[in-house]
Amino acid sequence: MPKSFIAVLDHEHLENSIFLTSFARSLAKHGDRKGIIVHGDSPYTDRLIQTGMMREDARLRAIKDLNKRLIGLFADQGVATIGIHGFQKGLIKKEANDINLDMDALNDFHKAPNLLISNLVEENGESVHVPLTDFTRSLSESLTETEILIFSKNEKDDILISETDMKLSWSDISNEFAEASLPKEFHDFGYPLKMTTATDFANWPNLKKVTHIR
Repeated sequence: MPKSFIAVLDHEHLENSIFLTSFARSLAKHGDRKGIIVHGDSPYTDRLIQTGMMREDARLRAIKDLNKRLIGLFADQGVATIGIHGFQKGLIKKEANDINLDMDALNDFHKAPNLLISNLVEENGESVHVPLTDFTRSLSESLTETEILIFSKNEKDDILISETDMKLSWSDISNEFAEASLPKEFHDFGYPLKMTTATDFANWPNLKKVTHIR
């Protein structure tokens, strides 16, 4: 049984206040079980661009603002969470095509049960964003006994049955299934993960509505 999880708040879900509240409520039911929550930007980036900001500046601003807003949302549900960015204290560095995690820094940060990390990482002394999928996969590869959880686009997803009944390979994914359920960023992920709903996340690790994709 995995000891921990990487729960991914994708681009579209970060704009969904009902989903985020449901996710926070589920997280509150985990007690002291440790987990990592990751996020990138949201459609908020596009709204900042419309005010005249350059895209990369808007994206960096959106990610930083979202990190603070999520911490506040979790606190409203009684969830103790530490919010950080990947570039802080050399936690995650991008070097050439590699994204490297400093485990000592991670352990220093992970004092509270939940750690919220944005996909802003350090590269040559600067903070830059990396795609959420690359960021998530690199974390998973660095951490043992940790599984990736993403969330269906449909909270009442009847396609999600149980861990034993619903296992797919990435090559089995139909366009219809992807469009109905998979967050767009993860359509071509190609790496093991579990997809569930914000409500069923409360039952982790004994998820009742889940699709395991390998």
